[in-house]
Amino acid sequence: MIKIFGSESLVFIDESGFDAVASCGYGWSKKGKKIHANRQGKRQKRENLVAGRRKGKKDFLAPMIFQGTLNAQTFERWLKLYLLPSLEIPSILIMDNAPIHRKNKIKQLVETTEHEVLLKPSYSPDLNDIEHDFSALKRARMYAPVGTSLDKIISDYCIS
Repeated sequence: MIKIFGSESLVFIDESGFDAVASCGYGWSKKGKKIHANRQGKRQKRENLVAGRRKGKKDFLAPMIFQGTLNAQTFERWLKLYLLPSLEIPSILIMDNAPIHRKNKIKQLVETTEHEVLLKPSYSPDLNDIEHDFSALKRARMYAPVGTSLDKIISDYCIS
């Protein structure tokens, strides 16, 4: 597929969680001076994002923002109803070996299409380009004004 369609046939898939209130974990002061600040230790509700991303593109494919955790059934439903129909060229879907990625079920869903699945080795986030986007989104969320929606942060990121 890569020979025919180039690197655009690579689609990286992952999910990530975002805290409702992200705080900056560090600050600046004069040398030798301590910084004092209040920080809540209790975790708040998280928003989660599952999306795909083409190699070399900054735009997300079939992004879905939701509350709660992502389970195997929801991931498979997202894959079948949203991601696969949005792919215009035959693609190689690259994802990690998370427990919610049930290999056999995902391969069954994908084999009825013209796409293929490639599961990354365990503990290899650097091989998934979308991880870098999630890192940038979390950093943008940290510095965004209070009350800025995750949807707004994602759309601003994709435009820039």
